Amino acid sequence: MTIQERLKCVTPALATPLKKDGTFDPEGMTKLVKYVMSKGMTNIFVLGYAGEVLAFSREERKAIIKTAREAAGPDALLIAGVMDDSTRLILQHMEDAKESGADVALTTPTDFVHCTESELESCFLRLADEAALPFIIYNCPENQHYIEPELMNKLLKKDKIVGFKETSNAAKIQQMLLNLDKDTDFIMMSGEEFVYYPAMALGVDAFIMGGPGNILPAQSIEIWEDYKAGKHLEARDKYMNMIAFLSELYFGLPYPTMMPQIKAVLELWGICGRWMTHPTAAVSDEHMEVIQKLLDKYQITP
Repeated sequence: MTIQERLKCVTPALATPLKKDGTFDPEGMTKLVKYVMSKGMTNIFVLGYAGEVLAFSREERKAIIKTAREAAGPDALLIAGVMDDSTRLILQHMEDAKESGADVALTTPTDFVHCTESELESCFLRLADEAALPFIIYNCPENQHYIEPELMNKLLKKDKIVGFKETSNAAKIQQMLLNLDKDTDFIMMSGEEFVYYPAMALGVDAFIMGGPGNILPAQSIEIWEDYKAGKHLEARDKYMNMIAFLSELYFGLPYPTMMPQIKAVLELWGICGRWMTHPTAAVSDEHMEVIQKLLDKYQITP
């Protein structure tokens, strides 16, 4: 089975478990990987924005990927985020990811350095020529750059670029689908949980699921499989219930990045601690009680 075929499913974008002092927690990562795989996940994505990728040194990134590979076993498809601020550093992270056990890399354009359209093209063409791994391009709202359909068409013709992740609204997804060359072999993924059902309806090939991929892995898979089986109303109802819960979890508490709430749930379930990379605040003890009541309200258990 090709990498493109293996990507045609739901993949969780995992949180990176940390100890209270902010250092990587290998035991927590092992538990988290085994938990999501026990719920049916066959692919794993580490070191995305949900995994606080830019907070980690080169050696820490390697340790995170190695731990995920050991926990997932040899058969899981392991995707590693390799985002950084220069083409050279992204290539370096790709080499490290390959040595650490990743099968596929994923990267945005440079994060801090602003690029013109021609510089974006140059970045990804060099990556396509020199990358140690096949990779996915990430069009991401947290990044200052956006690759428009015309340039994306050109890039997707490169063998090393297996597809792209469009984490944006339904209108952007539709624009991409309308303007991409249908004869090119690529995977179009989405990753915004609040457009999960619309993205499926528009025809994305795969989904990288952030928060819900960590705490609602079975439900995320079930919605995907129901939709693909033609059970559209069932999938819609399950999606709406998931979104009702996530809306309260994300927007009812004062943690705007939303990953503190996800880690809080994981702590309540004994999978890993709630700790975030400083200065991002972890959920308070008081709000942990609020989250437990929310889980009880929606009857959500590990």
